[in-house]
Amino acid sequence: MPASAEVLEAGNELPALKKTITQRQIDCYSGVRPKSIHTDVEWAKAKGFPAPLAQALMSTAYVSQMMVTWLGKGFIQGGKISASFIKPVIVGDTLTARAVIKSREELGGRPHVTVECWCENQDGVKTLVGSASGFADHLRT
Repeated sequence: MPASAEVLEAGNELPALKKTITQRQIDCYSGVRPKSIHTDVEWAKAKGFPAPLAQALMSTAYVSQMMVTWLGKGFIQGGKISASFIKPVIVGDTLTARAVIKSREELGGRPHVTVECWCENQDGVKTLVGSASGFADHLRT
């Protein structure tokens, strides 16, 4: 959904993106290898985790997908994400990427938006926090 003038107000929320994490997705992202907390179930358990962990950057990819859906090429050709990973994500978790608009400004004569973003698991626990930004050129009339 491209951005519209109505949703570019500070405090407005972007459409959320929900993903359930599967072992197959982690394997494809990480590459299957022994003694990895991402792809070796027994190794992950031996290290104190209930199941293999998703690579942290998978969460960043979901935020990126949400931003591309919202801003299109304005994110692809000028977007940024700054994120901190604060809780592990394990196989079977359902992550929801969310964002709230912080600001809109002109950068180089182009409309630019910044959002506060985060991912939360099915229990509402935040696993990633940060910010993302991009150009909203398609708002020009």
